[in-house]
Amino acid sequence: MKKSRLILIMMVLLSWSSLLFLGRRDFQKYLPATLFTVLVTKITHKIAKKRKWWRFNESIHPKISEEDTWAWGLFFPTTLWILKLSFGNLWSYITYNFVLHMSFVYLLLSLLKKLKIVSLVKLSKKQYLLVLFCREVLLYLFQFSKEYIERKKLHGASVNGKSQDRKVENLRS
Repeated sequence: MKKSRLILIMMVLLSWSSLLFLGRRDFQKYLPATLFTVLVTKITHKIAKKRKWWRFNESIHPKISEEDTWAWGLFFPTTLWILKLSFGNLWSYITYNFVLHMSFVYLLLSLLKKLKIVSLVKLSKKQYLLVLFCREVLLYLFQFSKEYIERKKLHGASVNGKSQDRKVENLRS
């Protein structure tokens, strides 16, 4: 097995094994936004492939696309953790993402390029940071909208501030 494939496998296994510590409630709470991010990531990868923004040279398995290795293997667990650690505090969310993205783009991406796993082609590092930032803004807006709608549904189920259903009352507490 090539060294680069082994490193990718280790990165995916490490990120997914961290979800054992996330908690079922947080997983369920942030799963829709995370799936949305995976969808946005896959769309972004299709655009990037067409415009040759970056190139993937390695996957964890020949039958798994390189894009899926990143979207499902690394971005999925990372997105869940970012939301758990920072959602509800916009400045914390921005800070976590800024540190994570800067580390990825300016440290890890250079290493991955040397290992011939992934490289930027027609996109500069600053432009790639902008792509990541746009994706994270969409993620935050999605999660915020989801929670806003859930609160509206919960509030709409009461008349004069009194619940019409015991289940709704239990959800409030």
